[in-house]
Amino acid sequence: MQVLLPIEGLVDLEALRGRLEKDIAKAEKEIKGLAGRLANPNFAGKAPPDVVAECRTNLAEAEAQAELARKRLEDLG
Repeated sequence: MQVLLPIEGLVDLEALRGRLEKDIAKAEKEIKGLAGRLANPNFAGKAPPDVVAECRTNLAEAEAQAELARKRLEDLG
């Protein structure tokens, strides 16, 4: 179930947009770092499997966070 409430006038929309943009930038930076690490054959080949799996999990979480923040930003208009 999804509930939509009008927030105009209750929340500073510009501040919220700024926070979402900051969240997106942070997630994109994390995505770039994790993707680079996973693309490095030295890391993928030498790191313990659990470390590689954790890196992949963190990458998926960062991608999900970035997508959610983008969607929220888009919904603000």
